[in-house]
Amino acid sequence: MTGSLIREASPHVLGLRTRGVASGPPFREQGVEATNLVMAVAPRDASTVLPLRDSGSAVEVFMLKRDSRLGFFGGVHVFPGGAVDEADGAPAAAEMMTGWDDSLADSLVGVAEPARARGFLVAAVRELFEEAGILLARGDGGAWVDLEEQSPRARRLVAARPRLAGGEVSLAELMGAEGLTLATDSLAPFAHWITPESQKKRFDTRFFLARAPSCQSAEHDNTESTEGAWTSAAAAIERYRAREIELLPPTLISLERVLPYASVEEALEGARGEPVVTVMPRIASRDDTLTMLYPGDADYESGEAGDPADGRTIDRLLLRDGLWERP
Repeated sequence: MTGSLIREASPHVLGLRTRGVASGPPFREQGVEATNLVMAVAPRDASTVLPLRDSGSAVEVFMLKRDSRLGFFGGVHVFPGGAVDEADGAPAAAEMMTGWDDSLADSLVGVAEPARARGFLVAAVRELFEEAGILLARGDGGAWVDLEEQSPRARRLVAARPRLAGGEVSLAELMGAEGLTLATDSLAPFAHWITPESQKKRFDTRFFLARAPSCQSAEHDNTESTEGAWTSAAAAIERYRAREIELLPPTLISLERVLPYASVEEALEGARGEPVVTVMPRIASRDDTLTMLYPGDADYESGEAGDPADGRTIDRLLLRDGLWERP
């Protein structure tokens, strides 16, 4: 995965690992400084995609389990995603994007600079293909590219996946060679997470929802991930509570937000109808309990976690016995 968020990030880039946390001050054991009074490093742009499909009365999302041997996020369940590469925002990519116009940068992504906005969108498509084998691209007539058919183009695209991940070819080059356009218009902005300022490696990550084309099969890359599966949000959260899988706070919160939707269309409409709120957590502690404070919490500005039971507005997660939970 070129520019991989997983390879470059510390275990605390977007959240904190929780399995096996012992008693005592967990922020010390996990190498996290529970303070916001540090010189913040500039975050790197990144994109994450929640690929969705309908399954009965529930919406399912494709999730990956990172190889447990990896030093960063090993064994954690995540959504496909990674850092933005320089080529993602290049003019050549803009020519391949469906429905793109530089004047729409701010309204589509919330970024005024067109090249940077393009980078988020193209990186989302690229990472989704590299990590999950789902290609949001259209051919003649606007139909999804069919990767299930036994055609020369389908075979070439499947074979190009590891080359794309290795940086041997750019997504724009691949699309141009195959006469395809990038369906960046199918991405629904969903969330905006920025790594806490207290962390040494930081990312500015845009989350998107996308419907997975029915003519393609999701599959993990078997390089950085060892498992990939469709799951409902409820099932993933239940497995997390049962300590069967590991989740980072942004992943957990994203699953909670998908829970109410009964269909992919409803989820996409919901995402497009709501403003994207920028979330940069602040890490605090109270009575040796690690706390992630989010914008809107009464203690967010101070960065000091007060008593959540005094009737104030609370938006936070607490790390209790190795699991993130609401107060």
